[in-house]
Amino acid sequence: MIIDCDTHLMPRDAFNAVGGTLEAIKPTLKFNDQELYVDVDFPGYPTEVTGTSPLPAPGSGAMFKSLWDPVARMKDYDGRLGIDQQIVLPQFSGWWSYLIEPELARRMARSHNESLLRLMHEYPGKILGVALVPLQDVAGAIAEMEWAKEHGFCSVVLDKVYPVKEHPYSEPLGSHRELWRFFQRAEQLSMPIYLHNVQHGHRLSNLSIFQRDGLYIFAPQEGQMSLVSLITSGLLDDFPKLQFIFTEAGTAFIKPLVQWLDKVLDSPPVDYDDQEDPLNTRGPLTKVGERLRRARAINPAQLFLEKNQKPASYYFKNNFFFTIETEEPELVEAIEFLGAERFLFATDYPHDDPGGRMKFEDVRLLREHKGISDAAKELIRYQNAQCLFQLPG
Repeated sequence: MIIDCDTHLMPRDAFNAVGGTLEAIKPTLKFNDQELYVDVDFPGYPTEVTGTSPLPAPGSGAMFKSLWDPVARMKDYDGRLGIDQQIVLPQFSGWWSYLIEPELARRMARSHNESLLRLMHEYPGKILGVALVPLQDVAGAIAEMEWAKEHGFCSVVLDKVYPVKEHPYSEPLGSHRELWRFFQRAEQLSMPIYLHNVQHGHRLSNLSIFQRDGLYIFAPQEGQMSLVSLITSGLLDDFPKLQFIFTEAGTAFIKPLVQWLDKVLDSPPVDYDDQEDPLNTRGPLTKVGERLRRARAINPAQLFLEKNQKPASYYFKNNFFFTIETEEPELVEAIEFLGAERFLFATDYPHDDPGGRMKFEDVRLLREHKGISDAAKELIRYQNAQCLFQLPG
């Protein structure tokens, strides 16, 4: 049994249900004579933001008819790949953004999800859907998540960061309190949340000050900063049962990041004898509070004192799953560090970028991997996914 936990599909009828006054500005997919998806015409696409470089349509994998054709897709899965179930995410490039006008975004998300639902019914137990939600309209995103849960979707997907009109460059999800009611409802519904790159080019490191002298190579990935914000904001203390799937980032970053966070948040403060103590009337501070008090931060330390109640490693081992890249040398170390229970098998089908280049080899590579035990392989192949998404055994 194998469950592929990160695949992409662009339904040919994805936006057919967007009608009425919005029909003139909805996306229209373009196909060539070989029936390959080649472009999208989207009159309602947001105005380009200076200094950003979002990926255009059709995106990676478009040389395969199986990007949109379920018949070609199932031939690969049943034959060439030998994978039993596929969890399907949207093909985001060129048409999806949190900068789209909310009403249009709501209609696009529902139309796309209805299209995927038809495929779920056509291939029951084979195709498992991940729903699109319009996070620029939090109430609308909650309503769409509730609809998706009711109709059998196994998860919802968010961009790893939160670019909207008010702040069109990437900002961390956890730091936006207006999103917390969405996360609260996801916890109540036991709905896992995929975190996946959507805009790609709406990054702070796209700003010219970083690009001009190559500083973007030093900047941390915004998606990883956003992941950490789910911890440092206190979100996972308020909603401890939330489950996130962090995709297409490899595993090499996990151990050094977690060890560094654990050390920073649990280290004694550096003592500056001449520094004022603005909190001397608040009584004993936590170790985190002591650390932040000495950091000369812009914001007062009391904003952080009640957060990060547990070590970062706790949240990584209880609230996050990571899709694997089977050929990655650091995979074994990451599994030994977090435990095999936190990893999911994925091919990134049908993409041909670095995350999906090995899609036709991943099953074999995991099967033949000498550094991973048979028990761990079974967890990664399907058992973790069955438990996370509450799938029948």
